[in-house]
Amino acid sequence: MKKLILSLFACLLLGFLNAQSAYYTNLQAQLSSKYNLSGGLWLLPADENQALATFSGYGGTFSSSVVTTGQSFTRLRQMTISSPGTEPWSSGISCSNTQAITKGSICLMVIWVRSAGAEKAKVNLFLERANTYEKEIFLTTEIGTEWQQFVAPFNADFDYAAKQLNFGFHTGFKAQSIEVAGIALIDFKNKYTIDRFPIELHQNYAGSEANAAWRSEANQRIEQIRKADFTVNVKKTNGDPVPGATVKMEMLEHEFKFGSAITANRIASNKQQDNTYQQKIFDFDGKGHGFNEVVFENDMKWDAWEEKWFVSNADVAKATSWLNDRGVAVRGHNLVWPAWQYLPDDMEKNKTNPTYLKQRINSHLTEILNYPGIKGVVKEWDVLNEITANEELARALAGTPGYVTGREIYVDILKKVKEIDPSIKLYLNDYTTIDQGNLPGSAVYERTKQYLVEIQNTGIKIDGIGFQGHISSGLVSMYDVKTTLDDFYNTFGARAKITEYDYGNLVGDSLAARFTADFLTMCFSHPSVDGFLSWGFWQGAHWLSNGPYYRQDWSMRPAGQAVSDLLFNKWWTNTSTSTNASGVAQVRGFKGKYRVTVSFNGKVGYVDTLNLTENTNLAVNLPISVGLNDLTREKFKLQFANPTKRGTEMTVTCPEGPLNVALVSMEGRIIWQVNKPGPKFNLVAPDTPGLYYLQVQLANGQLCGEKLLVQ
Repeated sequence: MKKLILSLFACLLLGFLNAQSAYYTNLQAQLSSKYNLSGGLWLLPADENQALATFSGYGGTFSSSVVTTGQSFTRLRQMTISSPGTEPWSSGISCSNTQAITKGSICLMVIWVRSAGAEKAKVNLFLERANTYEKEIFLTTEIGTEWQQFVAPFNADFDYAAKQLNFGFHTGFKAQSIEVAGIALIDFKNKYTIDRFPIELHQNYAGSEANAAWRSEANQRIEQIRKADFTVNVKKTNGDPVPGATVKMEMLEHEFKFGSAITANRIASNKQQDNTYQQKIFDFDGKGHGFNEVVFENDMKWDAWEEKWFVSNADVAKATSWLNDRGVAVRGHNLVWPAWQYLPDDMEKNKTNPTYLKQRINSHLTEILNYPGIKGVVKEWDVLNEITANEELARALAGTPGYVTGREIYVDILKKVKEIDPSIKLYLNDYTTIDQGNLPGSAVYERTKQYLVEIQNTGIKIDGIGFQGHISSGLVSMYDVKTTLDDFYNTFGARAKITEYDYGNLVGDSLAARFTADFLTMCFSHPSVDGFLSWGFWQGAHWLSNGPYYRQDWSMRPAGQAVSDLLFNKWWTNTSTSTNASGVAQVRGFKGKYRVTVSFNGKVGYVDTLNLTENTNLAVNLPISVGLNDLTREKFKLQFANPTKRGTEMTVTCPEGPLNVALVSMEGRIIWQVNKPGPKFNLVAPDTPGLYYLQVQLANGQLCGEKLLVQ
């Protein structure tokens, strides 16, 4: 009996091996030799003909399986689309898993594909939940005319019974033809972590070439719009010019805003204070250069504000003021996100009561915009968020008195904000253009513009447009980015920011660095763009695993280094020059805040900070002797211990009543500054230990100071 069972088992095993096509045996060998991955369960038939037979197509002509040669696979199917659809998903091909998948399993997708026409094809590659269309993988990409193997892992977000996970391509972008072959889905369960798996998607983007035409054009625009001339005229107090004086310009901060979404509970002594997290806000690159603008990821959203998700409202306001006091602006995000799931529960419960909805909105706006520590500190708000895709609030009001489309509520909201605080800059924030690669002419792109035009036609001035920049469905063309920025700027005349930049899990480090550098360069070169904010910067506090600039251990990823190299090196001005025979020195620098030092014969005669936002002239008068005698500390007195402890309040006296007092880090960052503080003033030692310099400028422009050690 035992021999019979063994014989039957051997026959079954032999039958299984015979059923597995040579392609799949070779694929296993490829994964083993190239990536050291073994085992796994086939989620589709491991037979080429049977696997291809699971595909179905719509919106075009989909051939049956045919034999091919010269490749590792032996059969293929071809999908031909004769004309573009109204949407990418107007045509496509897909198949479904034949074996169940357990939530949390690490699975690998493999498929071979090529354009069967003379030009590249464009598709959406997707793996999605059949009943809700929630995506495991989604990528918009171009396919070349040569065969390409696409390989990518995913961590199953759900339990999938058979036929509940769909895998395929949307092909409705244009008239085109694609061929597919060698399809496989492999379930490795939890045998390996996802970072062990390859990502080979042949992603690229238009304009990625080193010699791409847009690069020189962008650099020319940067030179024109991001720089200004600074002219210093140095004279003695008797009016004689001072040739050979040294003018040193040290950049302290960009005019262009750079930063990230952050969480209030990790800073400003809130309940989850994280000193490293807080430090990186001010010292992103490890050389004292940090963010000059941030946005709270969730803390100011309506639900989070009322339900106090992470911290109290008082702690949010405290963190806001704390950042502002240290030179970091805080954007407000967001006032109204008009879908029931993003609004307090009582809004949907009262969706048939227009009066209730409007009063509830006005009450929320009044409360948060008048909240101490936020009022007058947060000067820019994403007033409306994602109105193109989230229309439930508008639909609830449509047809009621005064609301034909329901979108009239957006005008009411914007007017109410201006009524509460006329100084607030009004931003509309959305993801429907650059994020998704939509272009002029596409339905969602034009609907976004239509809604903005409706608002503008009521006389409301939109100050800014937030392009979120979640580049998750495919790396967008640099030329398309410029087209979109040009179009919105020309149409609305509003400023712009990239407000929520990150990239999806299918982008490797090297590609992410190249794309991020190019995308930032295109945005920095555009006359409408005032800032670039990522949606988180550390892997330990980020909604995606693949978007942050810093890894969990705080090592910087290549994309973070690329950003740092541009903003704090290539686009950064630190320079010295000498005055000519007429006592004049000229520097062209990137717009921003500078410390300007003028010295002669090795003696400093003038130091001040200024904002270079346009061509600027500065007149500096030095003493007739030009010797610039050293000042001694008798000119002022320090009434505190040195070294001193963090947070210690210190008193300084200076009978001459200085023009300017600043506390400067050794990296050159101004920590605290006040003009004309009077003969006696107080300051508080910084929270971060280190060596600082207390710099006092007297009424005659001369300096004195002392090093301060904070422990």
